[in-house]
Amino acid sequence: MGERMTNSAIPTLTKNIITSQPVVIPVFHEVAVRLLHMMNSSFYEIEEVITLVQKDPALASEMLRHANSAFYSGKVPITTIKDAIIRLGSQQIVNLAFTASMSTSRSNNPAISAYMKKLWLHCCAVAKTSSCLALKIGSEKGIPDLNHDEVYLAGLLHDIGKLYLLKVIDRLMVSDIIHPGTSLIEEILDELNIQQGIKVMKHYNMPEIYSDLLDRLVKEQWQSGSNDYFVAAVRLADKMHSRGEDGIAGAELVEVDDICDEMSFLGVEDVSYLQELAKAIN
Repeated sequence: MGERMTNSAIPTLTKNIITSQPVVIPVFHEVAVRLLHMMNSSFYEIEEVITLVQKDPALASEMLRHANSAFYSGKVPITTIKDAIIRLGSQQIVNLAFTASMSTSRSNNPAISAYMKKLWLHCCAVAKTSSCLALKIGSEKGIPDLNHDEVYLAGLLHDIGKLYLLKVIDRLMVSDIIHPGTSLIEEILDELNIQQGIKVMKHYNMPEIYSDLLDRLVKEQWQSGSNDYFVAAVRLADKMHSRGEDGIAGAELVEVDDICDEMSFLGVEDVSYLQELAKAIN
């Protein structure tokens, strides 16, 4: 007997199987999550951070590379993790940890692996652009609590539901439970992204600002009076890059998309310069 279809394009049984999966698949590296919670706490010693970072040689190497990047040219070269932590600051360390954590997502299934790579590139682009927006808007409008490094992480995590879903689909396919085709995988990612992303955020006890962003990311009435600039920056960057990936760029964006609301709120008159700004962020 075939699966019963609902208004959703996803067969009911497939949807129920996917949404009932517990978050047991590692979505983030343990070090990244522990760093985030540690940095959001008022009580931690730098030695604790050093010990945690050293558990992940790839992260330690990336921190040293970043601390000695062109952005810090002219400063004394950094050779220790402690000095890298001091130079970069807590939020950048967390960002690097999550970047390293998410960039290693792979699958033995070529189709799933291709989706993961495409998703990774999109999240990186949104993170860079939303960070650029936050830096510009925060300076121009005098919004000191609009932390561009924090917005970067929000941009990086805005589609975390899709990464989790891809890992779930991959595991269920290996277990011979479901075998969705390309079009069904895309339907699953589009329809269940926000719901499953919030589930992942809650499972990892992530700060509420990130799960709140996911909830407001696709809502028509997205302004709430709290963290609106934060949300608007990620919404605009996400829409811009999504449409750019569909072959729509520059001035055409305004004509075909509903980004005018975010642009007006942020005081952005032209989105074409954002791609150039994003390239300036390492």
